[in-house]
Amino acid sequence: AMETVVLAAGCSKRMGGCKLHLPLKGEPLLSHALKGALEGSSRVIVVTSLETRELITPYLEQFNDRLIVVENSHPERGQFYSTQLGVAHLSQEGPFFLALGDLPLIRGEHYRQLLEVLSGWEVVRPFHQGNPGHPVLCTPPIALAISEAPQDSSVHSLLEGRKVYHYNSDDPAWVTDIDTPEAYKRLLTLYGE
Repeated sequence: AMETVVLAAGCSKRMGGCKLHLPLKGEPLLSHALKGALEGSSRVIVVTSLETRELITPYLEQFNDRLIVVENSHPERGQFYSTQLGVAHLSQEGPFFLALGDLPLIRGEHYRQLLEVLSGWEVVRPFHQGNPGHPVLCTPPIALAISEAPQDSSVHSLLEGRKVYHYNSDDPAWVTDIDTPEAYKRLLTLYGE
């Protein structure tokens, strides 16, 4: 039973509004990321803020046994704090994914591709043209490191010196995060309104 922590508490300042609400093919960006996580894992822990919580509501009835909502009442503390909140709700000591709410092109098969290469590694991280992407597949020692690290850490820094498998892929979905108005425009141009 795989678990995924989806980070969805941030409202991008660079975007000038809450990016996870932006529509793609008639649904908010976060819905696409959530669907991918639900396809790729058996239990999804979504870390939300007040601004993003409402986007999860439609899924709670349908997936109430597989979807856990964790409210981050201090989103200003940054992404790592959200990561710690999510990891604290993992139900078991097994591998888990860290995913981002603003990666709308990730599907269930992306999760499965990473699982296939986990054996013998602490972390499997997708890369596209040299850029690190998400979701990141982690093992229990990483969960422990995240929970024990100071709040101003980053997952990136925690992975230094770990046995990380670089999963190189020519699929841009791994790195198509929507952080700026330009990135959003490009997404709509490539993948339809």
